[in-house]
Amino acid sequence: MSIQRTWIQNPLAVFTANELDARGGIVIEGTKITEVLAVGQSPSQPVDQVFDATDCVLMPGLINTHHHFYQTLTRAWAPVVNVPLFPWLKKLYPVWARLQPEALGLASRVAMAELLLSVAPLQRITIICSRREWKRRSMCKSKWCGNWACALY
Repeated sequence: MSIQRTWIQNPLAVFTANELDARGGIVIEGTKITEVLAVGQSPSQPVDQVFDATDCVLMPGLINTHHHFYQTLTRAWAPVVNVPLFPWLKKLYPVWARLQPEALGLASRVAMAELLLSVAPLQRITIICSRREWKRRSMCKSKWCGNWACALY
């Protein structure tokens, strides 16, 4: 079985974190980016699928590897706002020690929602489209949300 090649073509904007021109899009083989294309450039080899990203922003997926979900409940607590790290910890440890399961569940739901909205936990390629564009493409019903993370704004 051959690896599928997909061209995410002509994004509205693209973030590469370097000087590469990727305004023509990128080519993905399996789960790896194999080509970065400048405007007007075509893939070096035939592709199996083309995704028109004209109305989308392309950026690397970001993975949050460390997060304290319970801290969402206390980050804006007045006694610790603008307090240095160690005094902050000393004031909050007793608060966190008294958190009940219901509060931890709420904190986890809030933290996960914030991470999803910030695109932080998503992997591989993140394609950000407007809600209108998302509906038009029906991307959630396709393989795009399985292999690539899709986010709404």
